Amino acid sequence: MVDQNTPPSPPAPLTVGVDGSLAAARRTVLREIEALLTRASESEAVELMGALFDARRVMVLGAGRSKLAVDAFAMRLMHLGLEAHVASDVTCPAITGGDLLVACSGSGHTPTVVQRAEAARRAGARIAAVTANLDSPLARLADIRVHLGEYSQDFEPDASKQFVGTLFEQGALVFFDCLILAVQRTHDVDPAEMYARHTNLE
Repeated sequence: MVDQNTPPSPPAPLTVGVDGSLAAARRTVLREIEALLTRASESEAVELMGALFDARRVMVLGAGRSKLAVDAFAMRLMHLGLEAHVASDVTCPAITGGDLLVACSGSGHTPTVVQRAEAARRAGARIAAVTANLDSPLARLADIRVHLGEYSQDFEPDASKQFVGTLFEQGALVFFDCLILAVQRTHDVDPAEMYARHTNLE
């Protein structure tokens, strides 16, 4: 989570083995992602999966690197056959009742994300918040909350060795991909049908 009022701490020193600094960094990153995802709630994920299929349309919302993660999620939702839109795209239609907004923000305080979630609430849409901070304006707006808390490789809360916010952004991307794979399996989705929906304008 990014606190704009406090300068970030320098990265903690890595224990470098005989295989070098990159290998040491790789181990740290992968173990931290594993620590985050193993603490993610199965029931929260299942609730989000149900909401995706209950919704008439799905809009996704994020900023910065969180936006990259949730935009990738929208692409895979399209591959599943759902109507999915990126909220910041000029082609995104008006959100209304029956729609679901999936908003992704580690801090839950990102101004543009919170403001657009408020607009979605006023329009009657449901809101799912994927966040590291359940005590935040975004989480309080949400009907569905998915908590992706940051942990060190030793499962110590809020003790990632990576630059501020990095672990949440990595975790969100992998969480969304895990969600897609879970949907493929539970709904017996044909990968050939998903592939047939992939853009042919690349």
